[in-house]
Amino acid sequence: MAAGEPGAMARVRHWVLGNFATSWFLLAPLLAAYAPRRLFLTYFNLFLRRHARRLLTVVDPYLTLDISEKPSSDSSSYYYSRYESETKRDTTFDEVKAYLSGACAGDARELRAEGAEEGDGLVISMREGQDVSDEFQGATLFWSSVPADDADLQEHHGGQGAHQGRRRRCQRLTFHQRHRRLVVDEYLPHVRRRGREILFNNRRRRLYTNNRINSYSSMDEDAWSYVDFDHPTTFDTLAMDPAKKKEIMDDLDAFRNNRDLYRRTGKPWKRGYLLHGPPGTGKSTMIAAMANHLNYDIYDVELTIIETNNDLRKLLIQTTGKSIIVIEDIDCSLDLTGDRRRANKDRNKRRSSSYSSDDSKVTLSGLLNFVDGLWSACGGERIVVFTTNHVDTLDPALIRRGRMDMHIEMSYCGFQAFKTLAKNYLGVELHRMFADVEEQLREVDVTPADVAECLMTAKRSGYGEDASLECLIDELKKKKAEAAAAAAEAQADQQDQDDHDSDEDSEGSDEYSEESEE
Repeated sequence: MAAGEPGAMARVRHWVLGNFATSWFLLAPLLAAYAPRRLFLTYFNLFLRRHARRLLTVVDPYLTLDISEKPSSDSSSYYYSRYESETKRDTTFDEVKAYLSGACAGDARELRAEGAEEGDGLVISMREGQDVSDEFQGATLFWSSVPADDADLQEHHGGQGAHQGRRRRCQRLTFHQRHRRLVVDEYLPHVRRRGREILFNNRRRRLYTNNRINSYSSMDEDAWSYVDFDHPTTFDTLAMDPAKKKEIMDDLDAFRNNRDLYRRTGKPWKRGYLLHGPPGTGKSTMIAAMANHLNYDIYDVELTIIETNNDLRKLLIQTTGKSIIVIEDIDCSLDLTGDRRRANKDRNKRRSSSYSSDDSKVTLSGLLNFVDGLWSACGGERIVVFTTNHVDTLDPALIRRGRMDMHIEMSYCGFQAFKTLAKNYLGVELHRMFADVEEQLREVDVTPADVAECLMTAKRSGYGEDASLECLIDELKKKKAEAAAAAAEAQADQQDQDDHDSDEDSEGSDEYSEESEE
């Protein structure tokens, strides 16, 4: 009997191997009932998990990806630039929620409205249990709002108090496994970029000005202070020739939408605009219209309170992308205009005679590096605007193409600009007296600011359309007469000067003749 046992065991082993499937169905319940749980899990993980996963892939080829809301203890005050939030905390959930807000409004039936972090906008999101679909490059993807998993809660709360406080939410993305690379490499970055843009558009835009800083070496110093920017001017209300406005708007749109072109050609993503013209022609108003068109913040740089070129660079570093950096009346700022040699002599004379701690040491070289140097490429998507009343006094190196790419002349008020002002102040687009106004505008140089002030004064006085236009025509005739009188006076002064010079030449000639006779 003992000798026959090995043969019997062999037959049993052969039978089990030959009938594995049948024996498994017989043994599995016994193992599940009597074997230790750890032993069963070990066996499953070693031998069956891979086969089960393959079988599951055939049955259900869809994958899920969860993006969970961060705990409230991690949140802090922040605002969005288009590239990153002011703080370094993870904002992926907020960006996804903002991205889905457009789809939610049309597809989901149960919604949640939350106020934006800044501004008066609302972010619409799905309530739990709702789902929406999204199309991207031919792939259909599904989003659903679900509670965050308990395991995820435990992980973020250190294993304690997982269910304390407000329950966190989770946005779950479901997609077919064949779209894995598309989702990871292209779709999710697209979602974040678009969501970040929506959050940025919902924030309050700001107007910054640089502070006077005696000395600082830390980036934590408040180099800029700001107020909310709420200027109402747009290109629709800007008094300018429509063709010229369209040219500027097209140029701004081309700049904003051609990030890849700038990168491909090796150029920093920035553009310079020089606004020049007489006072009152709308240079500052143009800047406000540009900011409203692009939805950019404005950094107004006061050069006279900046001590050194190094401080100027630090100001540039602390600006964000999607912004307009403005230096107004640059022809009045420091030693940045006119002849360089004469400016250098004057600067050296001041240094040799006396030293004043209030004198700015910002140089033309420092400003050129600010506009077009290596540091100017930090951040990207910036517009630099200079304004001046006397473009001919500026150093050519400061306003060359590549630094100031587009030169915009802000001229006197023409008829098309007047029609915009008449629509803004009087609410009329066509009137029988427009022909008289056009005739007067051809013969007199008047700024849009003067025309706007005349129309506003008449409007405040309760005048109607006819009376307001009559007041404007009278004002234009008055300015025309003043201009003619000033021209006649200048001509008379010039004639007197010519006569005086002629008399001096005659006297000199007589004296020379007398000396020759002697």
